[in-house]
Amino acid sequence: MIVEMLSLFASAGLGVVGSECHKWAQRKAGERNHDIEKALLTAHERILNDICGCCEKTPEWKRNQPLIIARIDQIKQDGQQILIIVEGEQPQGSEGSWQGSELEAIQTKLMQRLEAEHQWLREAPPVLLNTFRNLYLPGLVHYFRLEIKYNQVVFNTLTHDILTDISGKVGNIDQELQQIRGRIDEGVDTFIASCQGLDERFNQLLKTLKGTAAVPADFAAFIEEKTQEFLGREFVFNAIEEFCRRQANGYFIIEADPGVGKSALLARYVQQTGCLAYFNILSENRTSTEDFLKNICEQLITRYGLAYDLPLHPDNTRNGNFLSKLLTEAAAKTDRLVIAVDALDEVDLSTQNSRANVLYLPENLPRGVYFILTKRPEFFPFVVSAPQQEFDMMSDKYYQANLEDIRRFIRYRCQREPIQRWLTAQGVTEAEFIDFLAENSESNFMYLKYILDDIEKGRYADLNLANLPKGLEQYYEQHWRRMGMVTRPLPRTKLKIIYLLSKTCKPVSCDLLADFAEEDPLTVQEVLEDWEQFLRHRIVEDNEVYSIYHKSFQDFLFKRRTVQKAGISLRDIEQAIVDNLWAGLYGSDEN
Repeated sequence: MIVEMLSLFASAGLGVVGSECHKWAQRKAGERNHDIEKALLTAHERILNDICGCCEKTPEWKRNQPLIIARIDQIKQDGQQILIIVEGEQPQGSEGSWQGSELEAIQTKLMQRLEAEHQWLREAPPVLLNTFRNLYLPGLVHYFRLEIKYNQVVFNTLTHDILTDISGKVGNIDQELQQIRGRIDEGVDTFIASCQGLDERFNQLLKTLKGTAAVPADFAAFIEEKTQEFLGREFVFNAIEEFCRRQANGYFIIEADPGVGKSALLARYVQQTGCLAYFNILSENRTSTEDFLKNICEQLITRYGLAYDLPLHPDNTRNGNFLSKLLTEAAAKTDRLVIAVDALDEVDLSTQNSRANVLYLPENLPRGVYFILTKRPEFFPFVVSAPQQEFDMMSDKYYQANLEDIRRFIRYRCQREPIQRWLTAQGVTEAEFIDFLAENSESNFMYLKYILDDIEKGRYADLNLANLPKGLEQYYEQHWRRMGMVTRPLPRTKLKIIYLLSKTCKPVSCDLLADFAEEDPLTVQEVLEDWEQFLRHRIVEDNEVYSIYHKSFQDFLFKRRTVQKAGISLRDIEQAIVDNLWAGLYGSDEN
């Protein structure tokens, strides 16, 4: 029944469920022990309560409150009705018990209702549609994991099921439960992997519904990109929640090396909580303090219905005074106001007063106001009186938690057929591959993304485990060599194009880059395709534009030894930019 619950409440109307999981669900429906179903129903109701709470904090709540509550209550009641039917119990208030054809008729009727393509959400208020879309599925999984973690009966039941289904014959289960507890996520991940595509099909279905995304509109595409295949990080989310519970206000600062997944983590947090957010994105030239203040102030005014006209007057983004004023007014309308800000290390500090906090973040915060910040382990100007906690993700304290998330991600990707074929060709077991790659990754998700994508695309057909690079830096160097960037004579055209692209401050089209590089567009397109895994490309006003995907690759390009091996002159590259690009593309006009 767990699969029916997930498919009905997360992707009703799709009509497709993994066959093995469906068979397992049918077996569960015939059993008398329904602890797992009850745990799932608990998770279902908890996330619905969260969704209602998020809607309550929006300006639309007042006029839509009765309809939102009615819709959510109906979803809860249908979930309870499912559990009643599975357990073979009588519905509340009925006399006698259901028998034979009567039970079958009720089941058929209920299933028809549930399969009517989100009948609860059709023509529902946009705020409910958007909040349900962003919170339901990740929240359901989160609360179900908590049930597994803290409910011994559910843990034991699920453990027996997983071991029986996967291993076939397992003895001495009760004596091995403590060892199994540390590996329970493996079974859950295997189960979820067998339903591959459910999340994607659910999102595709919901995209057909009207309404604006609950996440900040300016960053919706970025958040969607960063949260694809996101797994784990519960230890960080738990630490954030503990800080907000313990402190009346404050700054929670997440610190980690490049590629560890700070942006993805923050994007998922925004997805789950619906909080306000701003992402500093160097490749899109979104790193100025003025842009941050304008964006966040407009979010505050819109979200909390503050009495100010938009667009903002330029005077309101010259310093942090107006932001502090809005925070005070918005805090009076809610119990908790959270603003997530990513990549403080990418902020262009030349766009603000050198003596002020980065982004003019306030020294003091109103009660109930929290900022969740991410940065590299670098210095930036930040002196506050409000409570603050620095959370070092690279600390030895979190090594094991990071390692488990790394292993879970590799295990998840190993379910894909191209990687299974590669492992078979290499004569390597999945367990050996997970151990080796987890160690090589140095807890870096960017490294894993590149390596696993390369294996899937056949780029490592001629390599074995011993030849795989160790760490992100070695990966960049190996790819640099594989692209022939240090051969003699040097491929100066390739070098010029990739360095020009890395120095631009806004995404550029192939044709525009060809003009800057004074090269044929076909030649430029070939170079861009060679480096596609390091590039972000998207459509802007009917043009496909490109930018460097991650700042760590820019850092690699401009390391002294990389520049020396490439035999290039950065001064010549910068001069070419000055000669061919306008100030808005390269940076601020200094004249």
